[in-house]
Amino acid sequence: MVRSVIDEFMLQLHRDLVEYQGMNGDYLGESLPHHLPNQAFFHLLGFLDRFSERYQWEPGTAHEYLARLGSRAAWLPFSHQLQGWVESSHYGRRPRSAEPGENPA
Repeated sequence: MVRSVIDEFMLQLHRDLVEYQGMNGDYLGESLPHHLPNQAFFHLLGFLDRFSERYQWEPGTAHEYLARLGSRAAWLPFSHQLQGWVESSHYGRRPRSAEPGENPA
């Protein structure tokens, strides 16, 4: 049951970030604190802060992890979940050369 809650939470968190418009497009500062309990928000920001210290991610790095840590077949069942999402006008996304789970090269 916990796994199902985590799956749905992460799905909605991802979608909310992609689609969020808001005043300045600042999902973390304008919207997320109103949807999470204080403890969860505190630890999420702590995670992001520590993560940013340890990893120098560029756009597309998560795609590389997906390609390295699973096959296309492993990730394909989730790709339909992104259908219908409308990217915020504040932020665009550069096109990817491959589907999750495929080598971009």
